[in-house]
Amino acid sequence: MKTNRRKLILSALLPALFLLITIEGCKKTADTTTPEQTNSELNLKGSVINSNTHSGIANAEIYFEGLNTTLKTDANGIYKVSCKSLGSGIHQVRVMANGYGYGFASAVISDDAAMVNTIILNPLAETVTVGSNGGSVVVGDPESLVPSANTSLVIPSGAFPGNTNVSLTRFTGLDVPGFAPVNLLNLCTVNISPAGTVAGKAMDLHFSLPFSNPAIDNLPLLRYDFGQNTWISTGIIAQVDHSTNIATAKITDFATYSLAVTGTISTSAGNSGTPVTIDLDRTLSSIDFSYLAKIQYSGNVPATISAAYLKNVASQNTRIGFNDNTIFTFNYIGSKPDSLAPVKTAGYYRWMPKVTYATQEVPLTATIQGIVATGIIENKMYSPASGYQFVHDQGGGGK
Repeated sequence: MKTNRRKLILSALLPALFLLITIEGCKKTADTTTPEQTNSELNLKGSVINSNTHSGIANAEIYFEGLNTTLKTDANGIYKVSCKSLGSGIHQVRVMANGYGYGFASAVISDDAAMVNTIILNPLAETVTVGSNGGSVVVGDPESLVPSANTSLVIPSGAFPGNTNVSLTRFTGLDVPGFAPVNLLNLCTVNISPAGTVAGKAMDLHFSLPFSNPAIDNLPLLRYDFGQNTWISTGIIAQVDHSTNIATAKITDFATYSLAVTGTISTSAGNSGTPVTIDLDRTLSSIDFSYLAKIQYSGNVPATISAAYLKNVASQNTRIGFNDNTIFTFNYIGSKPDSLAPVKTAGYYRWMPKVTYATQEVPLTATIQGIVATGIIENKMYSPASGYQFVHDQGGGGK
């Protein structure tokens, strides 16, 4: 099933695969007593920020799959949830906030650590007022095969009885919500707001296509369902005008739409560099890391497909951002008490919070309408490495 395949992609690429490396420190063979461990509370703390200002977004709604409670961010865009309530494993997170597109992340939880990517939301496009005489709303298309092409919504006269505010936003990469149905990929995703608005007459939604194929005369239109986090068929078919390379669909409802194209994204096992270990502050319980993930397609990519779309569709389907620094919060047990139990030699166990990372290169294959493009994703893999380390008492005073 496609769902399982995408879980494998996430498992292979997210900087949250836990190796759970045990730190032995300078412990001797004779020091075999297991230290006393307290039941420290571990929380998953994450943040939702504005892509333009990088400030926190208040009152964003956070949904964890499998968790009935809906969380909200505080005034600084921070949310927090007990790891015990979620349980160990990989948890999918989705976010919505007024005036913004959707956001998604994966949280990974183990016994002593948890990680989650910072969710960066892009504001929706500013509204345009359209009167009873109709009009059009136009936005630039960053993925179009034709330079400086636009995506547009044409509203006929009489579609609305009076002035209506319309926001048309083009979604790409990580902004594209969910995943298309099996053996399909999202193509030219747009959001038309405010959601729930219904026109009295059909409107023309024009998509500027990121590829050219004279054999394709029409493409199916999908609609995103946030509650189910899935794309559903509208039954509407967009007709392709090959002279302009534009596909047009007739719609009445404001919603998030995407054309569907036949294709798949897949990854295979990659090569990891030398791991680096970082000591964490024992007085804290979380730290933010950032790094730049990259994707590079090899040669022989035909000129009939947009390079921007190739990069963005890989970003959406692996949930890795290639345009900005990837930011995530590493939650850990920092102030876990040292063991009170002495061992055979003078000394004690001290809790040492650590994390390791290694740069990984992962091969990727994108197949879109029979066009095959291969590339490499370069990504950092972070893993918790915390554990008890035996400390010999050199001064005779123990702790």
